[in-house]
Amino acid sequence: MEYRHKMMRTAVGAVVEKAIRDIRDDPRRSIRNLADMGDNFSKTAAQKHFFEIAHEVLKNPDNPYFELILNIIRNVDAETVKTVSLNFGYSSLNYGAEILRIKQAAVKKKLPWLLRFAYSVDNSGSLGFERVEEIVSDAVTLGIYTYVFQIEDSAERLEQILNLCRKHEECCFFTAVTPNFIFDRNREWLMKTPNLILSVDLSAGCGEEETGRALLQLHREKCFYGFHVRYTGKNVERLTSEEFRQRMIDCGCIFGCYVNADRSNRELEDRVYGYVCSKRGKKGGPLFVFDLERDKRYIADAILCGTDFLIGPDGTARLADGCLADLHLTTLSALADMADVEF
Repeated sequence: MEYRHKMMRTAVGAVVEKAIRDIRDDPRRSIRNLADMGDNFSKTAAQKHFFEIAHEVLKNPDNPYFELILNIIRNVDAETVKTVSLNFGYSSLNYGAEILRIKQAAVKKKLPWLLRFAYSVDNSGSLGFERVEEIVSDAVTLGIYTYVFQIEDSAERLEQILNLCRKHEECCFFTAVTPNFIFDRNREWLMKTPNLILSVDLSAGCGEEETGRALLQLHREKCFYGFHVRYTGKNVERLTSEEFRQRMIDCGCIFGCYVNADRSNRELEDRVYGYVCSKRGKKGGPLFVFDLERDKRYIADAILCGTDFLIGPDGTARLADGCLADLHLTTLSALADMADVEF
């Protein structure tokens, strides 16, 4: 780790750790102080604008986000709160984004800030764990510190993700699982993995009772978790209803991610994006909701980087021109250096 970065990360960690303690005694003042810290570390105009908005929201004594932040402090393991704040807020969106911008200037193209894996059961063409770890290690050198894994209901796969979390302690790993997944076998590892964020797939055809049990199990283990749903014209009414939102809050979810199942239906995406925006900012509450496609682009614009890069279960990734790159044979840094490749 670069010395300057190590010292800065240590300093930011100390501030976050103190804020977590102080929030329990004086939540309103301490939360405003966190917004001040974020403003101080902002590098781009868009980042500074974000924290200006945050100040406006947080200075309101009836600010709706106090309940969300208090719920996180009270219900999530303190080391997890600190680590997620550091890894996502600082290492990914600040330090890593700066490395990405320097590399972008050298190669004259936008590079992704987010790497997504569709991780499947081993078969003859799938990426093995060792190769996945090599890809992540290479991506970190580019400045990519945030990863999303879509795994099937495999305890072995979860163990591999947990190993990745331990090998890359500064990275943030979002892992999508279904309500059917049994967490008991990995309970101890989950508790000792503070840079893991779990997202429960509510589009997996499970009933409300089963879904509720899965979410409350994560609540009992003090995990950092939320849900994701794939919305369509048929289910959008239910998924954007106040009844559904309140049920997710009651189940202890910190966030909710909306994914458009029909990318060609832009009108539907506009509708859902309008919904999530209506539940944020001055009208926010104890559940932070976002639209995957729109908000990953919003973050990319804010940190002046590209959006994301999806690697399929067979190790292939589609480039901007429609061609496929085989990650069995190449790396992101090698692709970045190729003049004719756009992500």
